[in-house]
Amino acid sequence: MKRLLCIAILALACAGPKMNTVDGARKVRISMAEQLARRGDWAEAFAAADALVREDPASMPARMLRGVALRHQGLLAEAESDFRIVLTNEPKNSAAHSELAVLLGEKGHTEEALQEHKEAHRLAPSAPRYLNDLGFALLVHGEPKEAIPLLEEALRAEPTNSRFRNNLGFACAAGGDLARAAHEFALGGTPAQARNNLGLAYERANDFGHAYELYLDAWKLDPNERSRNNLEHAAHKLARSLPPEVSASKEKEGT
Repeated sequence: MKRLLCIAILALACAGPKMNTVDGARKVRISMAEQLARRGDWAEAFAAADALVREDPASMPARMLRGVALRHQGLLAEAESDFRIVLTNEPKNSAAHSELAVLLGEKGHTEEALQEHKEAHRLAPSAPRYLNDLGFALLVHGEPKEAIPLLEEALRAEPTNSRFRNNLGFACAAGGDLARAAHEFALGGTPAQARNNLGLAYERANDFGHAYELYLDAWKLDPNERSRNNLEHAAHKLARSLPPEVSASKEKEGT
């Protein structure tokens, strides 16, 4: 009996370091997959995370990462399955609620997306990303006044975040404060970007006259495709012709 007990203890002693080595190697591989995701290399991030999930289907960090990679590659059904499995096992995982919310928004399920954004924010109320995402979801849901305080709080945490700043601009515009919207857009990008965003805000208010002038200013500052497409759209709505210099630039690109 003593001999068998000694053998068992030795076996556990040998297994311990080996298991720690395996766990350490997995953590390194997950970290590498996360780095690929941060670089936006979604195909490689998926391959790395998928291998980890296949080895250990119970690994929620690996499954979560695989879901994110799948979503960024447009495989929404597969990504949703991963996020829901994570939430079944970890219902208080704020990141999983947030990622599922974004995915549902991409699928057009705005009501369910809003509820998931609210849950992510409830679980991590001070996280700037969740404040911004919930604010934007409320804006999409037609509730700009409820969105503005959340976006302001997100910006207090990250005042140089241009995405947060521009979302606040759109919320202000939707709430009827176009002067503040112009101010926020000016802080959130280049002069051309600010005019394009303000033009879009006026367009959403069905004021295509102001939108046209802003898109034209944006094109003059930076004659890129986005500015020209916006200007073309506003001109079409107003039954106007494009200015000669804009038409000439388009013809030149076409040759």
